[in-house]
Amino acid sequence: MTDQPKKTLSRYAMEYGVYVGGYLILMFACVVWSQYSVIANLMGTAMLVSVPAILYIVMRHYVRAEADVRFARLWLLGIFVFFFASLISGFAQYIYFEYINPDWIPSLVEQQLALLEAMGSQSPEMAELADVLRTGVDNGVSFAPIDVVFMMMWWNVFTGSILSLFVALFARISNRQKS
Repeated sequence: MTDQPKKTLSRYAMEYGVYVGGYLILMFACVVWSQYSVIANLMGTAMLVSVPAILYIVMRHYVRAEADVRFARLWLLGIFVFFFASLISGFAQYIYFEYINPDWIPSLVEQQLALLEAMGSQSPEMAELADVLRTGVDNGVSFAPIDVVFMMMWWNVFTGSILSLFVALFARISNRQKS
């Protein structure tokens, strides 16, 4: 009889990160299609709201797989899961931004600039900011797809680490109550 080696925290995080990454890809697809469909917008919003529940399920599964899990390990698991999930979803986002719809980022920037210019009538500071940004866009300053993907990836990891802090605390408390 051979003993299976015990999985490491990073191994669990990679495995869970695949599933969460797929979830983030589906959520990104809903966000992209939300401009064409109200249902996609509602689905994307529902998926965003249910991210803490997904993370809680992942953490509870990890707690059941491991014997005694401390708060810091659960928090680190959440950070790692979001890191690996962001790598997977970032790859899909890059493919979309670079090859499938290269006009998506410039059109989004244009929409946001139009909104900012409309808000500029309310205050002189907003009007000045809108003029500076419009000058930059007119001079060809724009975001490259890889820049947007890295910003989204780091945003996912940052918000995931903060979310993991609270979910790990909740998962740890509920684990103590059950034992």
